[in-house]
Amino acid sequence: MTKQIHLWAFLQGIGHYPSGWRHADATPEAVFSMDYYKSVGQLAERGRFDSIVFGDQLQSRGANGHTPERVAIPTLDPIALLAAMGAVTEHIGLVATVSTTYFEPEAVAERFATLDRITGGRAGWNIVTTAHPASAWNFGQDEMPEKSSRYARAHEFVEAACELWDSAETDGNAVPVQYRGQHITMDATMPGPALPQGRPILVQAGQSPDGRAFAAATAEAIFCPAPTKEDGIAFRNDMHERIAAAGRDPEAVKIMPGLSFILADSEEEAIAKDEAILDLADEALCIEYLGESIGFWLGGHDPKEPIPFDDIVAGTEFPVADITRMLEKPAASGIALGEFASRHVRTPRGHTVFRGTPQQLADRMIDWIDSGACDGFTLQPAYMPGELEIFVDQVVPLLQKAGRLRLDYPGPTLRDTMGIAA
Repeated sequence: MTKQIHLWAFLQGIGHYPSGWRHADATPEAVFSMDYYKSVGQLAERGRFDSIVFGDQLQSRGANGHTPERVAIPTLDPIALLAAMGAVTEHIGLVATVSTTYFEPEAVAERFATLDRITGGRAGWNIVTTAHPASAWNFGQDEMPEKSSRYARAHEFVEAACELWDSAETDGNAVPVQYRGQHITMDATMPGPALPQGRPILVQAGQSPDGRAFAAATAEAIFCPAPTKEDGIAFRNDMHERIAAAGRDPEAVKIMPGLSFILADSEEEAIAKDEAILDLADEALCIEYLGESIGFWLGGHDPKEPIPFDDIVAGTEFPVADITRMLEKPAASGIALGEFASRHVRTPRGHTVFRGTPQQLADRMIDWIDSGACDGFTLQPAYMPGELEIFVDQVVPLLQKAGRLRLDYPGPTLRDTMGIAA
């Protein structure tokens, strides 16, 4: 049997491109309305996607002098949003991003238990430890805990939440849970019947050594960047080795790299369409977006001058090694700050961007799957909802005709859809 492709729809705000909201087929004015989320939720379900995924944002967009009215990508509470979308869909999964650094396990477990119960078993939890340092300011802290400490807490956080979900009984008689760890202390009960899935699907997205170790021990699906097929193969092989070393079955964990796309009737038209969308973002917006991506305010720097590499490395709010790795090559090339920022806006986190026809994209996706680069894709439309509509109407039928995408959902739960046992 040919391997099936799993599809997630990462539907954050107005689309993957920060200038996408200016596209003629985008509807940015609708992103605060239920009609919009009903429409895109049902659209993704019509495309037989496994799940919708929403991120979160715990830092204030205006932190450090940024101008949120220029950069803002509308971010609504993911669980509230997905609960609403669950009411207007029947099968598609609902994966919400929630931090283990700034919340407590009992409250998070209750929220996901509610989502799983009221949707008949369609909940998933994208577990993050939060990366933006300014997030700490919204939780009464001067600075964020260092990364290893955040992941140590995450391990205990997930253990405590899982114990709580496992304690729910079919007859509704919950068993009290006492959890004692170095970072987490919890005395709690989970009233009500067992969750339809037993537990929500556990998802992880961190790429650091700490993040990969956490994913190997915990995750049932992994959202990651993979700029090329070779990068995808290397990442999947690395994770399979780590998962096996952790005593788990590597094939039971789905690897789901991000995939942004621009589709048209010919490759030339798609490239022109891509360039036109990029041109909708003025240089100042691109520089501000870059600054947010690297944790360094670039407002005072001349866009015609080279990337201020030394200043950025000395002043970034993010891990210096990550920012150095990201910028050292373009900085060494001498490219001007404005020019670099204008290209960077569509690949801020290293996800691949495809430009071509629907048939070329379907062929590319099948090739990646058959090459062992991934188990599916986390699709990030350049703008919403127009580009997602093109994918559902033109790429999905090609994948189904090739026998690579389901014609219908196999069961009621997200675990049924993804083939992941409880």
